[in-house]
Amino acid sequence: MTAVRYDLWYDATAVGRDLVVETWISHGPKSNDAAFDPQPGQWVLVGDDDEPACRARVIRRDGDRVWVQLDLGLVTQAPSGVASERH
Repeated sequence: MTAVRYDLWYDATAVGRDLVVETWISHGPKSNDAAFDPQPGQWVLVGDDDEPACRARVIRRDGDRVWVQLDLGLVTQAPSGVASERH
């Protein structure tokens, strides 16, 4: 069994200029973890299976959907498609 490397999966091509991206708990590695309950203001790890996981702050939650803002200062390499939009 492999260890979970991050909490939520995100699509790197869907990251906005403000570094906000919508994720779905049901599409992530913790979809079967009843104790996983990300709330606004909390920090989570997000990943896209290709790049190193990075820290993100939950900014909104609506049931299964969670919007996070990526903190690119804590990754060694920015996820694909994001680095060009960081100002």
